[in-house]
Amino acid sequence: MNLPEITYPTDTKDRVRNLIVQEARRKPKPARRWLTLPVVIAVAVAGTALVGTTAAGVYKALAPVDDKRDIRCYYRADLTTTYPVKQDPAVTIPPYITTGIFITGFDANNNSNPDDKNAGMQQVTDPINQCSRVWDTGLMNPQGITDDLIPAGFVRTAPTADPSRKSPDGTANDKYGNPLGPAGSNPLLGHYVPPLTACVVDNSVAVIPGGPEVCAHLGIPALEK
Repeated sequence: MNLPEITYPTDTKDRVRNLIVQEARRKPKPARRWLTLPVVIAVAVAGTALVGTTAAGVYKALAPVDDKRDIRCYYRADLTTTYPVKQDPAVTIPPYITTGIFITGFDANNNSNPDDKNAGMQQVTDPINQCSRVWDTGLMNPQGITDDLIPAGFVRTAPTADPSRKSPDGTANDKYGNPLGPAGSNPLLGHYVPPLTACVVDNSVAVIPGGPEVCAHLGIPALEK
């Protein structure tokens, strides 16, 4: 598996243009609430179904994304904030970076579809794993902008071999399928990786720090699996 190719997006004006999900909270019953069964409501809203509830009673929407070649990894549960570059405050870091996997041997000079900005990229089957790799390399904390997400006392850990990711020739790989170095570790890895959830923004996969409720709290649908 190739290491992710990281590029900054040109559009920093992220606006959630698709479905806005309103939080609905059920009124708690005065007694024996622990026996109350969750209510499941199926409502079609702009082509997106509302399904299930969270523990807080927030209904969640699901939406599909057909093209998963270009994955957005957000720095925080914030779709719009940008961050000035310390060396040049006129330049800003956008709310996310993008990651993808290049097709080995792709010939860009003979691209049959030059208008496709993601030509030569594979469909990403596990967006959360893909963005986890980016966090693990430390690329999601430029200038320390996500320091506050790192738990107190966190210590970088050396990557270890994952038996399920071993290459056919017996080479030991890490949990992402990348070969480990001679010393059994990769010095780039071991940074903090927060809980991540796959949502949908602008018909793109957006992997955002937070639990399953983060998409609804931001007013965007969760990625339909």
